[in-house]
Amino acid sequence: MGKQQRGAEKRMLGFIVNPVSGNGKGKKVWEQLELALRGQRAHFLMRQTSGEGEAQKLAIELIQKEGVKKLIAVGGDGTVHEVINGIQKSGQKCIFGHVAAGSGNDYARGHGVPKDPLEALDRVMIDRDERWIDLLKINGRVAVNSIGAGFDALVAKTTNESRYKNWLNRYRIGKFAYLLSVIRVLCVYKPCHVTLTVDEREFSIKNAWLIALANIPNYGGGMLICPGASPDDGEMKICVVHNVSRLQLLLAFPKIFSGTHATHPGVQFYSGHHVYIKAERPLFVHADGELAGETPVGVEVLPAKQAICG
Repeated sequence: MGKQQRGAEKRMLGFIVNPVSGNGKGKKVWEQLELALRGQRAHFLMRQTSGEGEAQKLAIELIQKEGVKKLIAVGGDGTVHEVINGIQKSGQKCIFGHVAAGSGNDYARGHGVPKDPLEALDRVMIDRDERWIDLLKINGRVAVNSIGAGFDALVAKTTNESRYKNWLNRYRIGKFAYLLSVIRVLCVYKPCHVTLTVDEREFSIKNAWLIALANIPNYGGGMLICPGASPDDGEMKICVVHNVSRLQLLLAFPKIFSGTHATHPGVQFYSGHHVYIKAERPLFVHADGELAGETPVGVEVLPAKQAICG
């Protein structure tokens, strides 16, 4: 641990902790991390969130007022989303690190963050292994994992507003909250016609269920919506599901967890740098699982925009 400790002392670390993420897992994980940090005599600042949107504000504060150059989000994908938006809005370079303590943890899966909190801490304490990843820009904010329009955005909205999400998190099976929401939304959702423009190529899509724009393969707490997505290749992968019945969609849904849905005739993939989505009716849009408006909407890749640990 000697090299890691010396690396940690070179710069002040900032931690933004969501204590209620994973139905209280964030608080418990931070207690582990704090003991380890104090044992290593690391120099760090910690801020806890108390509501939606606060992680972004705290990130800006730690960077601009405290001079933090490495910022670690302790929480789930919502916390990751807000902290990275805060880093971007700060206008300064700040390395991002993550210790997963949420229910879905797609960022952690997509970037190989260790599940064990102390192992994840060891990773962010090392000053080497910095790399740059792409971000997806939408409506004046950025997404680090994915953006979705249509069915999946309504599922994300339904999950975030549900009571069963916290109840399932309590028993450490929070990922099933998304599955329950899929079933709920599937019963009422009506697909519609969508015009998709990818790098000036226009595609007319009938009976579209969802359009997912991915920076990593992982989605919705473990699904592999775009198996070929990479966070550092300068482009986004796009998955479109259309022209399938409710029953066909339900039967094909389990394949998303292994990525084998890619061969289904109702699934198409595209890739590009700029995407514009227009539908015959307004569709909800999410960014990293957080509601981000409605269609029509444009999305662009910001290549090598964020430095991360590991």
